Amino acid sequence: MCCARARAATWVFALSSLLILLWGGPAAAQSIVIDVAGSADVPLAAPKPQLPAGNGQAEANEAWDAMWLDLQMSGYFKMQDPGSYVERGKGVDEGSFEFSAWEMIRTSVLVKSRLYGPGAADCDSGGQRVCVDLFIYHVPSQQQLAVKRFRGTSGASRHLGHAMANHVLEIVTGTRGWFGTRLAAVSTQSGNKEIYVLDTDGKGVQAVTRNGAINLSPAWSPDGSEIAWTSYKKANPDLYVKDLASGRTRTLSNVKGVNTSPTFSPNGQHLALSRSVDGDADIFILDVRTGAQVRRVTTGGGIDVSPSFSPDGSTMVFASERSGGSQIYTTLIGGEAKRLTFTGDFNIDPVISPDGTKIAYVGRSEGGFDIYVSNIDGRGVVRLTQDMADNEDPTWSPDSRYVVFSSTRSGPSELWISTADGRHQTQITHDGGWTQPSWIPLR
Repeated sequence: MCCARARAATWVFALSSLLILLWGGPAAAQSIVIDVAGSADVPLAAPKPQLPAGNGQAEANEAWDAMWLDLQMSGYFKMQDPGSYVERGKGVDEGSFEFSAWEMIRTSVLVKSRLYGPGAADCDSGGQRVCVDLFIYHVPSQQQLAVKRFRGTSGASRHLGHAMANHVLEIVTGTRGWFGTRLAAVSTQSGNKEIYVLDTDGKGVQAVTRNGAINLSPAWSPDGSEIAWTSYKKANPDLYVKDLASGRTRTLSNVKGVNTSPTFSPNGQHLALSRSVDGDADIFILDVRTGAQVRRVTTGGGIDVSPSFSPDGSTMVFASERSGGSQIYTTLIGGEAKRLTFTGDFNIDPVISPDGTKIAYVGRSEGGFDIYVSNIDGRGVVRLTQDMADNEDPTWSPDSRYVVFSSTRSGPSELWISTADGRHQTQITHDGGWTQPSWIPLR
């Protein structure tokens, strides 16, 4: 019982830590929003936090490191080398430093901060909390864009860094940040294919499964409280759903044969999957609570896999071999399927973007597998990867601006993140064996 409670508490912390991203005092912001194109062209400087109370160095380093990596990953900023900073030992408040020192190195956005460690009277004399005051300046106009205080427990400094990065991105670009959100993915770090969750910067890894079997295709529920996946723990590839807070796992589909590639409907009441009933695998929709069949979406005509719902739940895309090689199809649920891809002989794993305007999918090319993005009607195809070994398993960010996928370009399969146009790509994991990511939805 105690172990179960400990696991539940761990999951509750992992999920509730996302709330830290939304906390903060009132922001004093100018009306300026710098017009940036998302192509790493805005020079940004971020000195490490000052420590006026004399403590909190470890927390400051961790928060700063998380913020730095997030902003670098975003693709909007050219992160200036701290070794190039001319200014040393000046303050963070407006008027306590000279903009000329930053103009000299052509800084556009200056992010300054100060951190009060546990027990600091100016934050929390009880010793349980850390405070970070964040200041954002536009150097060319010498204006303060925003100042905001963030609070968190001393053990959550990295989450404070994510919150800081989110605030910088929103103030400077007008775009809501997603830093600190979670991915579910498959990893072989235990020697078996198990399901894990991790932060979008590759940190905070936690196991979802520990059954020693092959586990595949994790999918988040819309509210982030559950994960569905396929497991061979009973020899047959059955579909399971786990409540992350309680740790309870239930079997949702275990027909003999395939039960795989799950995806939740936008309202969370249904789940689509591919399963074999009359031979070839077809797409079915089940009731999430009972596992009862709600609708059979496809019938015959080759293997149908990898369903993905549109944001309103009325339409679905999937991969099918009905035309020979695998291609991407769309269907108004209950209607006829329409083929979307006509280039290449093998296209798989389609995923509709959360805003319903794009589809990311995998296509086989001369050099292996690559990630493509098209409009929802299959037109306007953009190739995100090329001559970079195998790139598979795309999943969209909640704001539809980024795609996370697995890639073998650096050796063993790792998770990478790319802007939706492919211009800026960053490696997330570095220990090998990561595949099939799924990005938690945000409401």
